Amino acid sequence: VGFVTDFASIPRPLWWLYPPDGSYTRAAVIHDWLYTVQSHEGRPVSRRQADLVFLEGMEALQIPWRRRQILYRSVRAGGMWAWA
Repeated sequence: VGFVTDFASIPRPLWWLYPPDGSYTRAAVIHDWLYTVQSHEGRPVSRRQADLVFLEGMEALQIPWRRRQILYRSVRAGGMWAWA
């Protein structure tokens, strides 16, 4: 309750191909939460682990392999800005 997400952080010019609220939305929300939550000892998971949870979530949602790879690799390449 109260958690704010932007769903999948996809640049607006690419929304026609990968909308921020596509079939991968649930995996994106969990990923966003893992990027923002902190325990009293720091972050409970690493950035790499959070990104792998996103990939695994998309697989569980039966997102096609190619789309999973594009979204996962994009998060690995650009996620450092949100992590910081």
